[in-house]
Amino acid sequence: MNNLKRFINNDELVKQSINTTKNNYRKYDPGWYLYRKITSYNNIDSKFTDEFIELIYVTLIAWNMNSRGAKLSDYNVFKNSIIRNKNAIKNLSEYRLQKLSSEKLNKILMEDGFELFSNLDLVADTKPRLVTYSKTLHFLLPNLFVPIDRKYTMKYFYGHTNIPKNVERQYRRLLDITEEYRLFASLVKISKYKDTVWNTNIPKTIDNMIIGFMSSNI
Repeated sequence: MNNLKRFINNDELVKQSINTTKNNYRKYDPGWYLYRKITSYNNIDSKFTDEFIELIYVTLIAWNMNSRGAKLSDYNVFKNSIIRNKNAIKNLSEYRLQKLSSEKLNKILMEDGFELFSNLDLVADTKPRLVTYSKTLHFLLPNLFVPIDRKYTMKYFYGHTNIPKNVERQYRRLLDITEEYRLFASLVKISKYKDTVWNTNIPKTIDNMIIGFMSSNI
C-alpha cells in the first residue's frame, strides 16, 4: 500500500489540503474546542485522571461516537478499562510515529498495541471498535496512534466505509493505515505544518490532510 503517494513531492497539495481542514472543518464547534483541550495534556500521568478520561468521553460524544453506528460503553466501564490498561498505555507513550522504522512500529503495535485494542472496553459489545478505539488511543497517545473515521479515512484508503466485524481484522486496518502514515512522515517534512489548533502532532496533521483532500473531492 502507498495510498498517500499523490502527496509526496506535491507541497502545494499538502498545504492546500491541510488548510482546507484548518479553515473549514468543525471550526468553532464543540469537537474542535475539545480536541484543543485534549492535546493540552502532555504529561502521560495526567491522562489517567478522572478529569482527562471524562474529557475523552465527552469529546467522543461530540465527535458522534455515541450515535448512529456507534455506542460507547457506560462511562464507569470506559474509565475503568483505561485505568486497568495504564501500564500498556505508558509503555507506548515514549514513541513518535515519524521516528520509528517499519519493523519497530509493527513490533510495538503487535505487542502492546494489540493488547490495548483487545483489552479496552470502550464500546458496546455489538459495535465495531475501529473508529472509537483509534480516536481514544490517539487522545491517549497522540504522537503514535492515528484517529480513523469512516467518512474520510476509511473512504480514502479503502474506497468504502465498511468495517470488518472481526476484531483482529479491524486492528489490521489500524496497523495498515498507521504504517502508511509512518511511511509518509518519513518522506515528507510534515512537521512544518504543525500549529496549536488542529495540527498539534504528526498523526493528526496527516489526518487533517486527508480530511481536507476528501472534503474537496467527495
